Amino acid sequence: LRRLGGLPNVINHLAWSPGSRWLAASLGANNGLRVYDAARGIESGRDADYGGKSYSVHFSPDDNRLVTTCYDGLVRLYVLEEGQPHLRKTVRPAGGQRPYAARFSPDGRLIAVGFADSSAVRVLDSQTLSEVARPDSAGVGNGNPYSVAWSADGRHLLAGGRWQVNGKHPLLRWRVADWGPEADLPLSDNTLMDLAPLPDGSLPDGGLLFAAQDPVWGVLDREGREVLRRAGALADLRGRGDELRLSADSRRVRFGYQEWGQDARVFDLATRALGTDAPELAAARTEAPGLKIAGWKNTTAPSLNGRPLPLKPYERSRSLAIAADGRHFVLGTEWLLRRYDRDGDEQWQKLVPGVAWAVNLSGDGRFVVAGYGDGTIRWHRFSDGQEVLALFPHADRKRWIAWTPEGFYAASGPDAEELMGYHLNRGKDQAGEFVSARQLREHYYQPGLISRRLDADGDKLLAKAVAKLGDVRKLLAGAASRTPLVKVVGKTEVQGEEEVTISVKVTDRGGGIGGLVYYLCDPECQPMAGRQAGAIADATDSRSFPLPGRPTQPYRIEVAALNRALVEGPRQRVLATLTGPVSDTALHILAVGVENYRSPGLKLKHSVADARALAAEIAAKARPLFKRGVSAPVVLQDQEASLAGIEQAFAELKRRIKPADTLVIFLAGHGEASNDRYTFLPWDFKRGAAGPAGEGLNEARLRKLLEQSPSKTLLLLDTCDAGGAVEMIKDSYVRLYRMSQHAVIGASRLGQFAQEGYQGHGVFTAALLRVLKQQADDDTDRRLRVTELRVDVEKEVRRIIREMGNNYLQSVTGFLGSADFPVVMR
Repeated sequence: LRRLGGLPNVINHLAWSPGSRWLAASLGANNGLRVYDAARGIESGRDADYGGKSYSVHFSPDDNRLVTTCYDGLVRLYVLEEGQPHLRKTVRPAGGQRPYAARFSPDGRLIAVGFADSSAVRVLDSQTLSEVARPDSAGVGNGNPYSVAWSADGRHLLAGGRWQVNGKHPLLRWRVADWGPEADLPLSDNTLMDLAPLPDGSLPDGGLLFAAQDPVWGVLDREGREVLRRAGALADLRGRGDELRLSADSRRVRFGYQEWGQDARVFDLATRALGTDAPELAAARTEAPGLKIAGWKNTTAPSLNGRPLPLKPYERSRSLAIAADGRHFVLGTEWLLRRYDRDGDEQWQKLVPGVAWAVNLSGDGRFVVAGYGDGTIRWHRFSDGQEVLALFPHADRKRWIAWTPEGFYAASGPDAEELMGYHLNRGKDQAGEFVSARQLREHYYQPGLISRRLDADGDKLLAKAVAKLGDVRKLLAGAASRTPLVKVVGKTEVQGEEEVTISVKVTDRGGGIGGLVYYLCDPECQPMAGRQAGAIADATDSRSFPLPGRPTQPYRIEVAALNRALVEGPRQRVLATLTGPVSDTALHILAVGVENYRSPGLKLKHSVADARALAAEIAAKARPLFKRGVSAPVVLQDQEASLAGIEQAFAELKRRIKPADTLVIFLAGHGEASNDRYTFLPWDFKRGAAGPAGEGLNEARLRKLLEQSPSKTLLLLDTCDAGGAVEMIKDSYVRLYRMSQHAVIGASRLGQFAQEGYQGHGVFTAALLRVLKQQADDDTDRRLRVTELRVDVEKEVRRIIREMGNNYLQSVTGFLGSADFPVVMR
């Protein structure tokens, strides 16, 4: 809204007048006080005659007076006339040499003062500044309760600061008038920085806002009960020097969420998962023959074999790691990461995003890994210090996000994608913008690339991705950072019997319009509609959505526009409620079997029989479960199961499917994985084919098919390498924002064959048929859920292989995510 510049030193404290017309600032050094006319954005008055830094300014409730503190020992009282502060009184209060905070009482009659060099708190008369009371602070012997505040009703005085008891920083509370201590309330693990009474009506009986250096802020009610608390998001990577531990290839990193490596976890880049502590990982090496490095921990004067290692003025060394061969070492400091040879000659230095609390070197000599004060762990190339990868583990011990400087990322889920992004400056007189990773997911969500970033060919894989998709830093430097704005036309709360209609208007802000995307949030958000390519002709869009049946309880629908670079803009929210009856559900089946391929070398024996038998068995057993019944199974065999045939059959089937329905897709034939990416081979598959004709049902096509499937979708794969599809489903599960219940059960792991030749079927299909035909153990719940199907089929495959006398291991694999829906009745 407005920028006030030209100040001679740092701002230590800001205060609004009760009427919000005036804004006052206490400044560092001896620069004193400034008062501004907030509406006009100009200075209305000042007092620069201060003998030290000022940490507090406060307006009286009647808007006519100001009180400030200063480390010159004085408390100053001003009368305010049209924004001009006129000094009326000064006092050097007893109790301390450095008054820190001063606050008017709610009735304006008293002023409380806290000190930065004393355990005392003093109460002054607000007209004369004479001392009125000395609240009892006996027992405060190891700190300074320098932050003071009055309760909103004026019945209590409160104070907190550096004082601690058993590691906790309490809040002192006194009864006004008798000034006796009423309670000590433990609040934080670190210094209490500020206290403020909440405005009337914010809580039924008044309350207090507090902030501390943990970091934490929160709200107390009038009785001192905590009603809200928000803790910091960062892992505390400070320690002694051995907390950050690595595997030899640095793909596994151990760190502590709490100081000194406490509450440790291990992040595995290959599996992209947080696990429990692993003591076998290697700590940083801090000693080596011929290298005596002293003063590397928390000093400004590190040395090598008695010779100083020069740092910048006030730069403090924090961490050390010596290479396995003893020929190099790395220092982490307040501001830099520095690599030296064994003679102490610096080979490179890199600016860092926070204090380098911890540093380690990979056993293979390729990477420097550092833990920083901003809560990130970052991998740097040992050769030149260039950052290649970063990890932010959120302090909730669940969420994390990892990314490369080029913008490619992986995350623990959609709720973690807001943890990282890019701040875009728009000039001094405009607010900046923040583009989160979520807004870039169309191109830059690349979990496979993140897992392989530290591979020997990681640079080549990254270069290939940049050539195809671009570097996010260049993307956001131009017009591509300008995202369209969406505005809902009409009401933001809509109703419909079986579907709702939403209309929006889109405004291009310079980056073009690349389409719209709608999300159904329950509570996490799943894309609902495809992206429309190109600009929207009339800048408006209207869409109707059938929703899963849930009368009276509203759904949240969000809509956003993408620019031409497919960067998503801000989302707008609509609450949608169905008023009609819940629609009955149905089951749909698409079964594909290919054995007589167009290419003779791909011939199989039993795939067509597998598709026919499984579709018939599921249809027969599922009818009692679905009120709308089972639609006629779509079975494609051989020539019918070309790539175009499969996609056309799915498109026709999709028109009959309602959101609450269940879909089973069965694929029997050849499957293969290249670079861990799965492809189902349709009838017309031709290796090396250019263009759609002859291509396979690859990962991209499967993902598109799943995105258009109902939330309850079961994919059954009787093919080799089915485990490759499992990995794809895992990624899709995250891409679909964990709203879907998509499940996959496959005949084989990645790299395994799926065997044929058991009673006229493939082994996996034979096992499925056995399980479907089994009777329930009791009548309490005869529904066969996908979770049970996964377990029972795996057991049955093992039995069949034993019956065949075959020593070949075939392992059923699968991924169920949040899926637990029933498929048939037993």
